Amino acid sequence: MRTGRKVVVAAAVIAMIAAAAAFAFNPDELNKITFDNATGTRIEMIFLSPGDSNYWGPDIIGADYFMKDGSSLGFYVHYPEKSFKFDIMATDDQGNKFEIRDFVLTDGREAKVKLTAKSLNKQAPDFTLATVHLENNTGHELEYLFVSPNDSDAWGVDLLDENTTVSDGDTHSFVLAVGKDKVKYNLMAVDDANDEYKFNITIDPKAKKDFTWSIDPEDLDKGN
Repeated sequence: MRTGRKVVVAAAVIAMIAAAAAFAFNPDELNKITFDNATGTRIEMIFLSPGDSNYWGPDIIGADYFMKDGSSLGFYVHYPEKSFKFDIMATDDQGNKFEIRDFVLTDGREAKVKLTAKSLNKQAPDFTLATVHLENNTGHELEYLFVSPNDSDAWGVDLLDENTTVSDGDTHSFVLAVGKDKVKYNLMAVDDANDEYKFNITIDPKAKKDFTWSIDPEDLDKGN
């Protein structure tokens, strides 16, 4: 079960939402994962990507943030089965890469990942970065944001971490680890009424490295 400020919703509101839209987002389907930085350096990016995908997903720390040594950061994860494997890669401010493959998340068990010098992997894949800017024009506050490679069955990590939201009119930026190929990603944003906004984005690193999209009322998933 989820805890924290994102799930403090009155029972009456939940009942109203369920009656209005049976396909609304259910926060109880999420599982929590916490990262501890014990590398001795500053972690600037963490990629937690579904194990069934051939591509890395977005950096979950965010384009404007980092993790100090000794700090922790929690996220919520959405996946379709009782257990699901994820691949983890982190980079620090010195260009080192820390990698953990086939990390298993299981329903009902809060996962904890401790990044240490032992997880340093000098053979981790090289990549370039593409930056994505998402502007919230829904008229609502966004509480969850998922961006997952199109070849995965999992939505993966909520990019807004356990405390962050995006107010109407604000922009949230993140980076993607990309290669040379054009890749399609599925996007789902969830507002403060648990309504879902969905669309696809395509990243073509050969065309450019900076992309901007708007999340609009027209993207609301009506369950069709």
